[in-house]
Amino acid sequence: TIIVRARRWLDGVAIDFIDDGPGMSDALAAQVFEPFFTTKAEGVGTGLGLSISQGIVREHGGRIMLATEEGRGSTFTMQLPLASRPTAPPPDTGSRAPIRRLKVLVVDDEPHILHYMRATLEAWGHIPVVATDGTEALELAGRDSFDLIISDLRMPRLSGREFYEELARRKPAMAARIVFSTGDTVRGDTLAFLETLKRPYLHKPFSLAELRGLLGEIARESGPSRESGPYPIRRDSGEV
Repeated sequence: TIIVRARRWLDGVAIDFIDDGPGMSDALAAQVFEPFFTTKAEGVGTGLGLSISQGIVREHGGRIMLATEEGRGSTFTMQLPLASRPTAPPPDTGSRAPIRRLKVLVVDDEPHILHYMRATLEAWGHIPVVATDGTEALELAGRDSFDLIISDLRMPRLSGREFYEELARRKPAMAARIVFSTGDTVRGDTLAFLETLKRPYLHKPFSLAELRGLLGEIARESGPSRESGPYPIRRDSGEV
């Protein structure tokens, strides 16, 4: 049985999700919000639901808490602040383009990262397409256009660097939209390559907040055409 209860909380609202299940140990409760953590059998679920939910709630200024005890069920409480209602719409200065959905190609040879990125981007309203290496990504980029490409650097068959170089030869405008993600920046050759490109990159692990900020900036600052050339993206290293 699950009971859902909403109540006033300070200057916002709290929603309790209460179950009468077996509850959790302290060790289990400490891991439930971690990406890919699940108690289900292999192949059943991805272990991403609570992690993504927590990220979305935090981005709205709220938080999710868990109270649980073995043999006595669990209660997840979501606390959200009230939205402030402006007295009048802000003037349209024309300085920012409207936020729009982005079509994003994610290239990585680690399946759990692809699952996580796909689920996160879909939850945020974007259109993710995934590829497991540079060869597959090159085929997809040849058939379609993408607002952004997030690519790992070290992959089998065709590495991220080789993928970029070939894409730059075939479609230079699209190659200018690549953001590399790597945990390998301590290597001299990797860092030298990234600095030579003078392009933004995400340092693994990177945070959901950094990813969301990057997507929002691209959506606001890019023009309506996907073939308009490179996007002005702030260079930030981060944390996933």
